[in-house]
Amino acid sequence: MVMLASKSLSFDPGRAVLQDYLEGHPARLMVSDFQPMAEALANGVVAPDTRLLAFELDGQLYATPMSIVLAYNVIQGQHQQQPWMMTFCNACNTGMVFNPICDGQLLHFQRRGSYDGLLLIWDAETQSYWQHITGECLYGVSVGKQLATLTVTRQMTAAEANGMTHLNPLLLTSQLTPEQAQLSRLMEKMRDNPTRQEAGIVATIAREDTRRPRFELGLGVLTTEHSLFIPLEVLYAHNSALTTEFEGRPLLVYQLPDAIAPVAAYAKSRRAELERDVLRLDSGVYIQNDLYYTADGRSQVLMRPTQLLMRWYGFALTFPGCDILTS
Repeated sequence: MVMLASKSLSFDPGRAVLQDYLEGHPARLMVSDFQPMAEALANGVVAPDTRLLAFELDGQLYATPMSIVLAYNVIQGQHQQQPWMMTFCNACNTGMVFNPICDGQLLHFQRRGSYDGLLLIWDAETQSYWQHITGECLYGVSVGKQLATLTVTRQMTAAEANGMTHLNPLLLTSQLTPEQAQLSRLMEKMRDNPTRQEAGIVATIAREDTRRPRFELGLGVLTTEHSLFIPLEVLYAHNSALTTEFEGRPLLVYQLPDAIAPVAAYAKSRRAELERDVLRLDSGVYIQNDLYYTADGRSQVLMRPTQLLMRWYGFALTFPGCDILTS
């Protein structure tokens, strides 16, 4: 996993929102209970089309209903002996998973304001503010410190997650109060159409990259040295499957018909054609349920770059000077 580092300018508290914009609602969820995704589907805990925010750690897929994510924005838990902390920004439409231990201390995070139109997270122990994508502390006594990135998040349905049996998918969930459920529905409207809060978002931004529309969705891929933004309209112009290069390596970007988000993988192929839930490549090779199958039917895990489904303004502000795939 690429350790992300921001190239942003010095923090200006004068244009930051330094209090919870949803004050009065819980701003962090600690989860410990989980159940197999197949069991959750069979028992009606989630429906096949339930939208989830998921992440993979050490070959294990964890997923949380997006309705719960939108109500809290910060969720913490533990994988084996490894604590983790997941973020999600309703405006920029992406999140990250960090190790919440800094300098040997377990920090407890919550949502707390915004900067550059992006969620700010805050820890109770040092009362500092952190960038929710790079994990860099921007303001407070921990300024200059950086959380270690564990992995990235990915949006998918419960049916899509359940198909990834090689990852033993688990559902992390929690009951929402009626007030939280109403809040989540409002936040879903914002996530779907951030122009509802455009004035507030823009007020926290100093200089903006105007090469693409502010709220355009795209898949950003990145390393420590380079970043590339692939607008969804470019992907869809290629019938939801395109091949390109990234840092000299062949890159395949695709979105299967039943998937709600695109993904990128390193794979060499002259062609890529969608056929129901299968992506057909050269010489009998294909991708299905997040596995790469060779012509003789053997499966292997796909090699993927670090990637974020994100709105343009947030990606460009977090990774200034990024390249753009335009055709």
